[in-house]
Amino acid sequence: MKKALSVVLALVLALSLVACGGEAPASEPASTPAETSSEASSEASAPAEDVSAPAAEGGVKTGLGIVANGAVKGEASADGNGKVQSNTTTAAVLVDSEGKILDCKLDVAQTTTEYTTEGKVVATEDFRTKMEKGADYGMVNASGIKKEWDAQATAFAEYVIGKTAEEVKAIPQLGEDKHSGPDVADLAASCTMNVTDFKAAIAAAVESAQDLGAQAGDKLGMGVVTNMPAFSNKDASADGEGSIQHDTTVAVTTTNADGKLTSNLFDVTQTKYTVAADGKATCTTETVTSKHALGADYGMVNASSIKKEWFEQADAFMAYVNGMTAAEIEAIPQLGADKHNAADVADLAASCTMDVTDFKAALVKAAK
Repeated sequence: MKKALSVVLALVLALSLVACGGEAPASEPASTPAETSSEASSEASAPAEDVSAPAAEGGVKTGLGIVANGAVKGEASADGNGKVQSNTTTAAVLVDSEGKILDCKLDVAQTTTEYTTEGKVVATEDFRTKMEKGADYGMVNASGIKKEWDAQATAFAEYVIGKTAEEVKAIPQLGEDKHSGPDVADLAASCTMNVTDFKAAIAAAVESAQDLGAQAGDKLGMGVVTNMPAFSNKDASADGEGSIQHDTTVAVTTTNADGKLTSNLFDVTQTKYTVAADGKATCTTETVTSKHALGADYGMVNASSIKKEWFEQADAFMAYVNGMTAAEIEAIPQLGADKHNAADVADLAASCTMDVTDFKAALVKAAK
Protein backbone atom coordinates (compact mmCIF):
# COMPACT_ATOMS: atom_id res chain seq x y z
CA MET A 1 0.00 0.00 0.00
CA LYS A 2 2.84 2.39 0.89
CA LYS A 3 4.59 1.56 -2.34
CA ALA A 4 1.43 2.20 -4.29
CA LEU A 5 0.93 5.50 -2.53
CA SER A 6 4.45 6.60 -3.42
CA VAL A 7 3.79 5.89 -7.08
CA VAL A 8 0.52 7.77 -6.84
CA LEU A 9 2.15 10.84 -5.35
CA ALA A 10 4.94 10.80 -7.89
CA LEU A 11 2.26 10.94 -10.57
CA VAL A 12 0.30 13.55 -8.62
CA LEU A 13 3.20 15.93 -8.75
CA ALA A 14 4.76 15.05 -12.08
CA LEU A 15 3.33 18.30 -13.39
CA SER A 16 4.89 20.38 -10.63
CA LEU A 17 7.86 21.43 -12.78
CA VAL A 18 8.39 25.02 -13.78
CA ALA A 19 11.66 26.51 -15.01
CA CYS A 20 13.44 29.18 -12.97
CA GLY A 21 13.71 32.53 -14.63
CA GLY A 22 12.53 36.07 -14.68
CA GLU A 23 9.07 35.42 -16.08
CA ALA A 24 6.01 36.09 -13.98
CA PRO A 25 4.51 33.13 -12.13
CA ALA A 26 1.59 31.83 -14.11
CA SER A 27 -0.96 32.21 -11.32
CA GLU A 28 -0.30 35.91 -10.88
CA PRO A 29 2.06 38.59 -12.20
CA ALA A 30 5.51 38.63 -10.61
CA SER A 31 5.16 42.30 -9.73
CA THR A 32 3.85 43.50 -6.42
CA PRO A 33 0.15 44.42 -6.12
CA ALA A 34 1.00 48.11 -6.39
CA GLU A 35 2.76 47.48 -9.72
CA THR A 36 -0.04 45.43 -11.20
CA SER A 37 -3.24 46.68 -12.78
CA SER A 38 -4.83 43.31 -13.41
CA GLU A 39 -5.32 41.69 -10.05
CA ALA A 40 -8.22 41.73 -7.81
CA SER A 41 -11.19 41.92 -3.09
CA SER A 42 -12.00 40.63 0.25
CA GLU A 43 -15.56 39.45 -0.39
CA ALA A 44 -15.74 36.65 -2.94
CA SER A 45 -18.42 37.28 -5.53
CA ALA A 46 -20.07 33.99 -6.41
CA PRO A 47 -19.96 33.19 -10.15
CA ALA A 48 -23.32 33.23 -11.89
CA GLU A 49 -22.90 29.59 -12.82
CA ASP A 50 -24.38 27.02 -10.46
CA VAL A 51 -21.34 25.74 -8.58
CA SER A 52 -23.14 23.18 -6.46
CA ALA A 53 -21.05 20.06 -6.01
CA PRO A 54 -22.20 17.00 -7.96
CA ALA A 55 -24.03 14.49 -5.83
CA ALA A 56 -21.66 11.86 -4.45
CA GLU A 57 -22.12 8.78 -2.33
CA GLY A 58 -19.57 6.56 -0.63
CA GLY A 59 -15.87 6.86 -1.38
CA VAL A 60 -14.41 9.87 -3.17
CA LYS A 61 -10.88 10.59 -4.37
CA THR A 62 -8.37 13.01 -2.86
CA GLY A 63 -5.84 14.92 -4.97
CA LEU A 64 -2.96 17.36 -4.61
CA GLY A 65 -1.39 19.39 -7.42
CA ILE A 66 1.63 21.71 -7.19
CA VAL A 67 3.21 24.16 -9.64
CA ALA A 68 6.39 25.83 -8.40
CA ASN A 69 8.91 28.30 -9.75
CA GLY A 70 11.60 30.70 -8.64
CA ALA A 71 13.03 33.91 -10.03
CA VAL A 72 15.53 36.65 -9.27
CA LYS A 73 13.43 39.81 -9.13
CA GLY A 74 16.26 42.34 -9.08
CA GLU A 75 19.96 42.68 -8.33
CA ALA A 76 21.20 44.59 -5.32
CA SER A 77 22.45 48.10 -6.06
CA ALA A 78 23.01 51.50 -4.47
CA ASP A 79 19.29 52.05 -4.89
CA GLY A 80 18.27 49.11 -2.74
CA ASN A 81 18.51 45.43 -1.93
CA GLY A 82 18.09 42.72 -4.51
CA LYS A 83 15.43 40.06 -4.06
CA VAL A 84 14.49 36.56 -5.06
CA GLN A 85 10.95 35.24 -5.15
CA SER A 86 9.63 31.67 -4.95
CA ASN A 87 6.06 30.79 -5.88
CA THR A 88 4.36 27.52 -4.99
CA THR A 89 0.79 27.26 -6.31
CA THR A 90 -1.21 24.50 -4.62
CA ALA A 91 -4.53 22.86 -5.37
CA ALA A 92 -6.45 20.36 -3.23
CA VAL A 93 -9.45 18.54 -4.68
CA LEU A 94 -12.11 15.97 -3.92
CA VAL A 95 -13.21 14.09 -7.04
CA ASP A 96 -16.14 11.77 -7.70
CA SER A 97 -16.12 8.49 -9.67
CA GLU A 98 -16.73 10.38 -12.93
CA GLY A 99 -13.71 12.63 -12.45
CA LYS A 100 -15.78 15.68 -11.53
CA ILE A 101 -14.59 18.08 -8.85
CA LEU A 102 -16.66 18.00 -5.65
CA ASP A 103 -14.57 20.55 -3.76
CA CYS A 104 -11.43 22.60 -4.40
CA LYS A 105 -9.00 24.65 -2.33
CA LEU A 106 -6.36 26.98 -3.81
CA ASP A 107 -3.42 28.91 -2.39
CA VAL A 108 -0.01 30.35 -3.29
CA ALA A 109 3.06 30.53 -1.09
CA GLN A 110 4.91 33.55 -2.46
CA THR A 111 8.15 33.91 -0.54
CA THR A 112 10.46 36.87 -1.11
CA THR A 113 13.93 37.25 0.39
CA GLU A 114 16.22 40.25 -0.01
CA TYR A 115 20.02 40.41 -0.15
CA THR A 116 22.51 43.29 -0.04
CA THR A 117 25.21 44.47 -2.43
CA GLU A 118 27.70 42.52 -0.29
CA GLY A 119 25.74 39.31 -0.68
CA LYS A 120 24.32 39.31 2.85
CA VAL A 121 20.94 37.59 3.19
CA VAL A 122 18.17 39.61 4.85
CA ALA A 123 15.98 37.31 6.95
CA THR A 124 12.40 36.87 5.74
CA GLU A 125 9.88 37.35 8.53
CA ASP A 126 6.50 36.92 6.86
CA PHE A 127 5.83 33.42 5.53
CA ARG A 128 2.06 33.72 5.26
CA THR A 129 0.47 32.43 2.08
CA LYS A 130 -1.61 34.75 -0.08
CA MET A 131 -4.80 33.22 1.29
CA GLU A 132 -3.56 33.72 4.86
CA LYS A 133 -2.67 37.36 4.17
CA GLY A 134 -6.22 38.13 3.09
CA ALA A 135 -6.72 41.89 2.80
CA ASP A 136 -3.07 42.44 3.80
CA TYR A 137 -2.00 41.22 0.38
CA GLY A 138 -3.20 44.56 -0.96
CA MET A 139 -4.45 43.80 -4.46
CA VAL A 140 -7.77 45.66 -4.30
CA ASN A 141 -6.55 49.02 -5.58
CA ALA A 142 -4.73 47.38 -8.50
CA SER A 143 -7.74 45.28 -9.46
CA GLY A 144 -10.06 46.16 -12.30
CA ILE A 145 -12.95 44.63 -10.35
CA LYS A 146 -11.71 45.85 -6.94
CA LYS A 147 -11.44 42.39 -5.43
CA GLU A 148 -8.65 41.05 -3.24
CA TRP A 149 -6.55 38.01 -4.17
CA ASP A 150 -8.21 35.67 -1.66
CA ALA A 151 -11.67 36.56 -2.97
CA GLN A 152 -10.68 35.90 -6.58
CA ALA A 153 -8.96 32.61 -5.72
CA THR A 154 -12.02 31.46 -3.76
CA ALA A 155 -14.28 32.42 -6.66
CA PHE A 156 -12.16 30.42 -9.10
CA ALA A 157 -12.11 27.39 -6.78
CA GLU A 158 -15.91 27.53 -6.66
CA TYR A 159 -16.12 28.01 -10.42
CA VAL A 160 -14.35 24.69 -11.17
CA ILE A 161 -16.67 22.61 -8.98
CA GLY A 162 -18.48 20.13 -11.19
CA LYS A 163 -15.80 20.26 -13.87
CA THR A 164 -13.38 17.57 -15.04
CA ALA A 165 -9.64 18.08 -15.54
CA GLU A 166 -10.15 18.57 -19.27
CA GLU A 167 -12.85 21.16 -18.67
CA VAL A 168 -10.57 23.04 -16.28
CA LYS A 169 -7.77 23.02 -18.85
CA ALA A 170 -10.21 24.40 -21.44
CA ILE A 171 -11.12 27.51 -19.43
CA PRO A 172 -10.01 30.33 -21.76
CA GLN A 173 -7.38 32.93 -21.03
CA LEU A 174 -6.58 36.34 -22.54
CA GLY A 175 -9.24 38.33 -20.77
CA GLU A 176 -10.21 41.96 -20.68
CA ASP A 177 -7.22 42.91 -18.55
CA LYS A 178 -4.87 41.74 -21.34
CA HIS A 179 -2.75 39.62 -19.04
CA SER A 180 -3.99 36.12 -19.76
CA GLY A 181 -6.80 36.40 -17.24
CA PRO A 182 -10.00 34.40 -17.69
CA ASP A 183 -12.45 35.76 -20.26
CA VAL A 184 -15.55 33.84 -19.22
CA ALA A 185 -18.81 35.73 -18.88
CA ASP A 186 -19.95 34.13 -15.62
CA LEU A 187 -16.50 34.46 -14.03
CA ALA A 188 -15.47 37.94 -15.16
CA ALA A 189 -17.18 39.70 -12.23
CA SER A 190 -15.37 37.64 -9.60
CA CYS A 191 -11.95 36.69 -11.01
CA THR A 192 -9.84 38.52 -13.60
CA MET A 193 -6.34 37.58 -12.44
CA ASN A 194 -4.02 35.19 -14.24
CA VAL A 195 -5.18 31.61 -13.54
CA THR A 196 -2.67 29.65 -15.64
CA ASP A 197 -0.97 27.98 -12.65
CA PHE A 198 -4.29 27.45 -10.89
CA LYS A 199 -5.53 25.52 -13.92
CA ALA A 200 -2.36 23.42 -14.13
CA ALA A 201 -2.35 22.61 -10.41
CA ILE A 202 -6.07 21.75 -10.37
CA ALA A 203 -5.79 19.54 -13.46
CA ALA A 204 -2.79 17.71 -11.97
CA ALA A 205 -4.65 17.18 -8.70
CA VAL A 206 -7.77 15.83 -10.44
CA GLU A 207 -5.88 13.56 -12.84
CA SER A 208 -3.88 11.96 -10.05
CA ALA A 209 -6.58 11.89 -7.36
CA GLN A 210 -6.82 8.52 -5.61
CA ASP A 211 -9.16 6.62 -3.33
CA LEU A 212 -7.31 7.02 -0.04
CA GLY A 213 -10.26 6.62 2.31
CA ALA A 214 -12.20 9.89 1.95
CA GLN A 215 -15.97 9.65 1.97
CA ALA A 216 -18.69 11.85 0.50
CA GLY A 217 -19.40 14.62 2.98
CA ASP A 218 -15.89 14.74 4.43
CA LYS A 219 -14.34 18.17 4.87
CA LEU A 220 -11.47 19.06 2.52
CA GLY A 221 -8.58 21.08 3.94
CA MET A 222 -5.19 22.36 2.82
CA GLY A 223 -2.29 23.66 4.90
CA VAL A 224 0.90 25.34 3.67
CA VAL A 225 4.05 25.99 5.72
CA THR A 226 7.14 27.77 4.38
CA ASN A 227 10.49 28.37 6.07
CA MET A 228 14.17 29.02 5.37
CA PRO A 229 16.31 26.27 6.96
CA ALA A 230 19.30 27.82 8.69
CA PHE A 231 21.80 25.35 7.25
CA SER A 232 20.78 26.29 3.68
CA ASN A 233 20.78 30.08 4.05
CA LYS A 234 24.07 31.93 4.44
CA ASP A 235 25.81 35.16 3.46
CA ALA A 236 28.38 35.38 0.71
CA SER A 237 31.94 35.78 1.97
CA ALA A 238 35.58 35.59 0.90
CA ASP A 239 35.24 31.84 1.25
CA GLY A 240 32.48 31.51 -1.33
CA GLU A 241 28.95 32.29 -2.46
CA GLY A 242 26.03 32.66 -0.14
CA SER A 243 22.75 30.78 -0.54
CA ILE A 244 19.01 31.19 -0.09
CA GLN A 245 16.52 28.32 0.13
CA HIS A 246 12.74 28.38 0.51
CA ASP A 247 11.12 25.13 1.68
CA THR A 248 7.34 24.88 1.29
CA THR A 249 5.40 21.96 2.77
CA VAL A 250 1.87 21.40 1.47
CA ALA A 251 -0.67 19.09 3.15
CA VAL A 252 -4.13 18.04 2.02
CA THR A 253 -6.56 16.39 4.43
CA THR A 254 -10.11 15.11 4.53
CA THR A 255 -11.80 14.86 7.91
CA ASN A 256 -15.04 13.26 9.03
CA ALA A 257 -17.67 14.57 11.42
CA ASP A 258 -15.48 13.55 14.38
CA GLY A 259 -12.54 15.58 13.04
CA LYS A 260 -10.51 12.46 12.21
CA LEU A 261 -8.40 12.23 9.07
CA THR A 262 -9.94 9.96 6.46
CA SER A 263 -7.20 10.69 3.92
CA ASN A 264 -4.10 12.86 3.63
CA LEU A 265 -1.34 13.82 1.23
CA PHE A 266 1.67 16.08 1.65
CA ASP A 267 4.77 17.10 -0.25
CA VAL A 268 7.66 19.59 -0.14
CA THR A 269 9.18 21.96 -2.71
CA GLN A 270 12.65 23.45 -2.31
CA THR A 271 13.61 26.53 -4.34
CA LYS A 272 17.31 27.42 -4.20
CA TYR A 273 19.45 30.44 -5.08
CA THR A 274 23.11 31.42 -4.87
CA VAL A 275 24.18 34.93 -3.85
CA ALA A 276 27.54 36.39 -4.83
CA ALA A 277 29.56 38.96 -2.89
CA ASP A 278 29.01 41.48 -5.71
CA GLY A 279 25.25 41.55 -5.12
CA LYS A 280 24.18 39.17 -7.89
CA ALA A 281 21.90 36.19 -7.35
CA THR A 282 21.06 33.13 -9.44
CA CYS A 283 18.20 30.64 -9.23
CA THR A 284 19.95 27.26 -9.14
CA THR A 285 16.91 25.00 -9.31
CA GLU A 286 16.40 24.94 -13.07
CA THR A 287 13.19 23.06 -12.45
CA VAL A 288 11.40 22.98 -9.11
CA THR A 289 10.43 19.37 -8.61
CA SER A 290 8.78 18.30 -5.37
CA LYS A 291 10.50 15.80 -3.11
CA HIS A 292 7.85 13.17 -3.67
CA ALA A 293 8.05 13.57 -7.43
CA LEU A 294 11.83 13.16 -7.25
CA GLY A 295 11.37 9.74 -5.69
CA ALA A 296 14.66 7.84 -5.37
CA ASP A 297 16.47 10.71 -7.11
CA TYR A 298 16.15 12.79 -3.95
CA GLY A 299 18.99 10.68 -2.58
CA MET A 300 18.31 10.45 1.15
CA VAL A 301 18.92 6.71 1.56
CA ASN A 302 22.62 6.91 2.41
CA ALA A 303 22.01 9.65 4.99
CA SER A 304 19.17 7.74 6.63
CA SER A 305 19.77 5.62 9.72
CA ILE A 306 16.98 3.28 8.56
CA LYS A 307 18.08 3.39 4.88
CA LYS A 308 14.76 4.67 3.60
CA GLU A 309 14.22 7.33 0.96
CA TRP A 310 12.29 10.55 1.64
CA PHE A 311 9.14 9.43 -0.17
CA GLU A 312 9.12 6.11 1.72
CA GLN A 313 9.31 7.87 5.07
CA ALA A 314 6.71 10.44 3.99
CA ASP A 315 4.33 7.68 2.90
CA ALA A 316 4.84 5.92 6.24
CA PHE A 317 4.02 9.11 8.14
CA MET A 318 0.90 9.68 6.01
CA ALA A 319 -0.32 6.20 6.85
CA TYR A 320 0.56 6.71 10.52
CA VAL A 321 -1.52 9.88 10.98
CA ASN A 322 -4.60 8.72 9.09
CA GLY A 323 -7.46 8.37 11.57
CA MET A 324 -6.00 10.95 13.94
CA THR A 325 -7.43 14.35 14.87
CA ALA A 326 -5.47 17.60 14.52
CA ALA A 327 -4.80 17.57 18.26
CA GLU A 328 -3.43 14.03 18.12
CA ILE A 329 -1.13 14.91 15.22
CA GLU A 330 0.12 17.96 17.08
CA ALA A 331 0.96 15.74 20.07
CA ILE A 332 3.21 13.33 18.13
CA PRO A 333 6.59 13.60 19.90
CA GLN A 334 9.86 14.72 18.32
CA LEU A 335 13.56 14.24 19.17
CA GLY A 336 14.15 10.75 17.82
CA ALA A 337 17.08 8.48 17.16
CA ASP A 338 18.59 10.73 14.49
CA LYS A 339 18.80 13.61 17.01
CA HIS A 340 17.15 16.03 14.63
CA ASN A 341 13.54 16.32 15.74
CA ALA A 342 12.57 13.00 14.20
CA ALA A 343 9.43 11.28 15.40
CA ASP A 344 10.27 9.05 18.37
CA VAL A 345 7.30 6.73 18.38
CA ALA A 346 7.84 2.99 18.77
CA ASP A 347 5.56 1.88 15.94
CA LEU A 348 6.89 4.59 13.59
CA ALA A 349 10.61 4.45 14.31
CA ALA A 350 11.28 1.68 11.78
CA SER A 351 9.68 3.57 8.91
CA CYS A 352 10.17 7.30 9.57
CA THR A 353 12.98 9.00 11.46
CA MET A 354 13.20 12.30 9.55
CA ASP A 355 12.12 15.67 10.89
CA VAL A 356 8.31 15.82 10.79
CA THR A 357 7.87 19.29 12.33
CA ASP A 358 6.58 20.94 9.16
CA PHE A 359 4.55 17.87 8.17
CA LYS A 360 2.70 18.13 11.46
CA ALA A 361 2.21 21.90 11.18
CA ALA A 362 0.83 21.69 7.63
CA LEU A 363 -1.45 18.76 8.48
CA VAL A 364 -2.80 20.54 11.56
CA LYS A 365 -3.49 23.69 9.52
CA ALA A 366 -5.32 21.61 6.93
CA ALA A 367 -7.33 19.55 9.43
CA LYS A 368 -8.55 22.41 11.61
